[in-house]
Amino acid sequence: MLLNLALYPAQAAQLPISGAKITTVTTVADRCTAQVSVTNGVIPGAQATTVTVSGLQADCEGRVLELTLFDKSGVEITTASAPLGSGTSQSVTVKAPYAPLAVNGAAVTIGSWGVPAGWKYTPPATVPAVSCAVLNDPTGTKTCAATKFAIGAWSVPPIDMNNIVFNVTSPSAATDVEWEVTINLADPMFKVYVLSAVGANVRLAPGWTCSSMPMLVLRGLQGANTDRVGGGHEAGVWLQGKTVSTPTAGEIFNCS
Repeated sequence: MLLNLALYPAQAAQLPISGAKITTVTTVADRCTAQVSVTNGVIPGAQATTVTVSGLQADCEGRVLELTLFDKSGVEITTASAPLGSGTSQSVTVKAPYAPLAVNGAAVTIGSWGVPAGWKYTPPATVPAVSCAVLNDPTGTKTCAATKFAIGAWSVPPIDMNNIVFNVTSPSAATDVEWEVTINLADPMFKVYVLSAVGANVRLAPGWTCSSMPMLVLRGLQGANTDRVGGGHEAGVWLQGKTVSTPTAGEIFNCS
């Protein structure tokens, strides 16, 4: 055939030529958002177990988010995988606890599409180790305080016990101050992170659950006459906390 074309070029010029057929490939999915921002979740102690992803659009709902946190050397620190719900910002649990200060960046895909992600470290709010609030004073004129607050870590190694002792006081002239004390168990003054405790003259505040950790909220007992202070009357509180789960009679809480 090549010989014939060479001998008869005019006939070759007359060969019919049909237009090429180009198949257009369309995508079935696309990025649901142009970019996201990733920051650490609540930090109980030195590590966090969640990240907050913001910048999500409505089309992201129902798609699976895959996330990896890296350190300064590009080494993987932890990962997360979760379907996204509605909302522009969502909290996602990672597979292993991580130290937010060690994170240098994040890689994100949503519905298998890579999405540019910026990492931002959000330091925890400054929370005092212990604070006292008055429950029965809408005027805000009454005050209370946790005084003589002392912590002692002990037990044979490894250290896993805390003794927490304090008094609740008020300058009120009468014994009419109903109090509530909040203890920040993540404060460095605690030698160990308490996960369970027994105690005397105290109860958990209504509505408190282990999800409130590391904030422990306590109130006095009416029967023990420790629910109200003032007029020279103080409420003495004692707690013994452990880092391990050991069910004990009189246990106030157990989150281990």
